[in-house]
Amino acid sequence: MKIRFFLLGTDKYASSERLEGELKYVFSDFLTDDGDVQVFSDIKDATNDIAKAVSDTHALVFISDCEAFGNTKLMLSKAFGFELSCDADILSKACETYGKDISEEDYDFSVCHAFVPQNARTFVLEDGKYAGFSVANGNQTIILLPFEKDRTNALISSLVIPYLNSVYHVNIDSGKYKEYNASRLGEIILAKDLRIAVAGTNTATFFKEYISSAEGLSDRITVSPMTEKRGAMQPVDYVVNLAITASELLSCRYGVAISNAFYTGDSPESEKIVYLAVANERETAVREIHSFKGEEIPSFLARCSADLCLFICDIIAGDEEHSDDISKREKAAAGRYKTAIAAVAAVIVALAVFSGVYFHTHEYTLSEWADHFIEWIFPAGNPFEGIFSDKTPGSGEDTSSEEQAEASSNGNSEAISEGLLSEEASSEEVLTDEILSDENSSSENTSSDETQSL
Repeated sequence: MKIRFFLLGTDKYASSERLEGELKYVFSDFLTDDGDVQVFSDIKDATNDIAKAVSDTHALVFISDCEAFGNTKLMLSKAFGFELSCDADILSKACETYGKDISEEDYDFSVCHAFVPQNARTFVLEDGKYAGFSVANGNQTIILLPFEKDRTNALISSLVIPYLNSVYHVNIDSGKYKEYNASRLGEIILAKDLRIAVAGTNTATFFKEYISSAEGLSDRITVSPMTEKRGAMQPVDYVVNLAITASELLSCRYGVAISNAFYTGDSPESEKIVYLAVANERETAVREIHSFKGEEIPSFLARCSADLCLFICDIIAGDEEHSDDISKREKAAAGRYKTAIAAVAAVIVALAVFSGVYFHTHEYTLSEWADHFIEWIFPAGNPFEGIFSDKTPGSGEDTSSEEQAEASSNGNSEAISEGLLSEEASSEEVLTDEILSDENSSSENTSSDETQSL
């Protein structure tokens, strides 16, 4: 059996690349080359390739952008000659999902969601949105599916693959979806030599089993034995804390948390939400995955695990881009600094050369220029003149006022002392003169007495 896939209008979505990779991996045994999975802007652009595929392909699978889904149905019906009619049950479910009154006629809405060929196999989930189908065209099968994140994979794995296996008696393994996502995660973790810490929630065990098919991946991903209770925390805050705590507890660069399923209603049949969180050194990113109406828990958790594998890959790739961006910015900044320094140095050198030539030509000294410059800046006189002169003692320059006062005080003291000494000396001289005068007078008297006596 040979299968060809035509992806119509999906190239404007980032998830288109993921879908291409999954289709090539899951249906690899039934594709002859990479050209069997092709992307076109719309069905008109694919006309020539469709005509070629009709001659040698058993199953032609068209996956159309939801915005053009109704128009694609109408064009395929004209091209392959089958009629479309409205399925009332599907229309009722779609109207209920969108809160639309079924009694109000809306042709475009009905074509998009509920028009299918008569006696065809329908591929639609319980919400009735974007009903696809499979119709026989001779020995070939024409299959139409909507392109919507998660919905397309859910339709292929749960409805389309079992249908093809039964019609063509082949064994297309839907478990290859698990292998593909786990292998992508394993490749990037082993290539970067990373270890991942996973918070020990109930769903962590399911995730661990989901990635077990990838060789060497289980040893790189460790489930934390400790998990704090949620308490009154909001689910988003809870998974963020779990991811950060797991990373810190197990000393891993990346921490991961996958929450338990939260019911949005009162019954198990209501919509369920699972929160995913991946923490790194810079931030913690969170995603929420919603279940489809009627989707079974194992199928929902498998889809959540697949999204978590790709989520981790995206975060790791984003970190690498961030590091490359920082490196480029640093190199660019260093280049700008070098350019600026070189420019400034060139200006300085040019200015120095010009000044040297100018001064030499005009016999103009740097001292003269400085004096003229200071006079131009301070026409009233240089206020800083003498501010840097040497004030050290014994330098032969004027001393400070305090030193002058001290010297004056010392000089006055010495003068007073010299005066006192001079006065004392004068007193001593007078006293000596008086004593000598008295002694002379006494001698004269004695001599006179002696003369009289004689």
